[in-house]
Amino acid sequence: MTSKSDQKSTSSDNKSSFINETGHSKNVANFNSAYQILEEMGAIYNPSNSNLLLANLQPKKVSLGAIITVLNDKKPIYKNAVVDREVAIAALGKRMSKAGNYAKSIDISDTDKENIASQVKKIRGDKKAKTVNPDTAEVETISTSQMSYDSRIANLETITSQFASYPEYAPNETEIQLPTLQAYHTELTTLSSLVNSAGNALITARKDRNQILYFDEHNIIQLIKDIKNYVKSLGDVAKPYYKALVKLKFSDIKK
Repeated sequence: MTSKSDQKSTSSDNKSSFINETGHSKNVANFNSAYQILEEMGAIYNPSNSNLLLANLQPKKVSLGAIITVLNDKKPIYKNAVVDREVAIAALGKRMSKAGNYAKSIDISDTDKENIASQVKKIRGDKKAKTVNPDTAEVETISTSQMSYDSRIANLETITSQFASYPEYAPNETEIQLPTLQAYHTELTTLSSLVNSAGNALITARKDRNQILYFDEHNIIQLIKDIKNYVKSLGDVAKPYYKALVKLKFSDIKK
């Protein structure tokens, strides 16, 4: 028969196919708290499983701390790159509408005008890419958002090349002139490349964090489970420490 204590221990560690960023951060903070509890146990904590020794947990703690530092450094870089691109691309839709309307006024075929109108619609985007929150966005969200922006920017290059093929396309308005559109495309391409690079770096940092927390042979979540079982086996002498450990809840990823 399962005791209430066993039930509490089991319920404190949950498995899920998805853990949000808050859940990962909680795992990291709770591991650091668990390590402090083990330090406070002194000579009482003397496991025969060498993986659970403080001497071997300490390098894990240091590595995790370094990985989290890198991750935290990558978040603002990605966030700032996203904001810079968002500011620059905000004018794209209206600028393309102006260019498209101007193209309707010049002496080119109706077929060409329809083609341009179709390109303008693609660039304006009936469905705008969702703004990505670097604190919560997962890999798929970052990748999908990037593809959406890249598509709009590629279409800008296509329509600019099409405008350039018409001698009649010679507007007096600077913002839709060919050199302006070409420079705008270059600017957006550069900014989107920076977002892509920062996004990939953020993805890598999160993978490194997940590896040490959930997927290494001796991952931190498994070590915590083993630690709780060992401390529980010590009985009354370690009961206060065991109770403190059980209060620390961890989430695991289903493998």
